[in-house]
This record gives sequence, C-alpha cells and structure tokens, in this order.
Amino acid sequence: MRDTLTTVSSLLVILFGLSVLFLAEDTTAEREGKSVPISDLANSPPPPETVLFDRVQGARIKNGVLVFVTREQAGLKDHYFPLRGKNIFFCQTPSSQLPVNSIQFAAEGINSLRITFSPSLKIDLQEQLTAL
Repeated sequence: MRDTLTTVSSLLVILFGLSVLFLAEDTTAEREGKSVPISDLANSPPPPETVLFDRVQGARIKNGVLVFVTREQAGLKDHYFPLRGKNIFFCQTPSSQLPVNSIQFAAEGINSLRITFSPSLKIDLQEQLTAL
C-alpha cells in the first residue's frame, strides 16, 4: 500500500512539472510575437505606469527622500518621494527624449522603479547619495 501511494505521488509530481514546463514555453512564445519597432515606441505616448513631472524647478536627495519642486498654475508645489525599501534606478537621458526640466518615474517590475532626470536639471546624484 505504501509503495503504491509513493508511486502515485511521484507520478503526480512529474506530471505537474511537465505541465508547468509546457505552460512556460507558451508564454515566452507570446512575448516574442509582440515585438514592436523602436520607431513606433518613440511616436507612442508613455505607458500608463509612467508618470512625468515637467517644469521642475529643482531636485535633491535628503535623508533617503527625493525632494523636487514643480511650477504649476497655482504656484510652486513640493513633491516628496521616499527611496528606501525600493529598487531604484537613476538615469539621465539626452534632452530629445524628455522635455526640459522634467523627471520621469517608470515602473520596471515588482518593487522596482526607474527615475529619469532631464540633463537640464543640475543634480549630482553621486554626491547626494553618498552624503547619506
């Protein structure tokens, strides 16, 4: 009886492993079929998980918090974004990809975020991050 139970449970584990293997192959094939040319990406609006702040007056990092000020119709508005506990990628792009004086937040996956600064913002990330 015990040998039969062991054999049946082993077969179930093997079948489950094979079904996961075949399901994983189908999802990778679907991703490869959805490739989009770069020229289409440049002309399309940003994806919904991207937030762009323009008319940024200044930015700095203080005590693990990204602080920046934007100019709006009602006046200046302060924005505070905590950096601790997240995987954050800082980058700076040529001015052709982002508007002047702007910061873009883009979700890169689970608990990961890419923060892109326009080159017109004068922020020294290395100095401010090592001052923590």
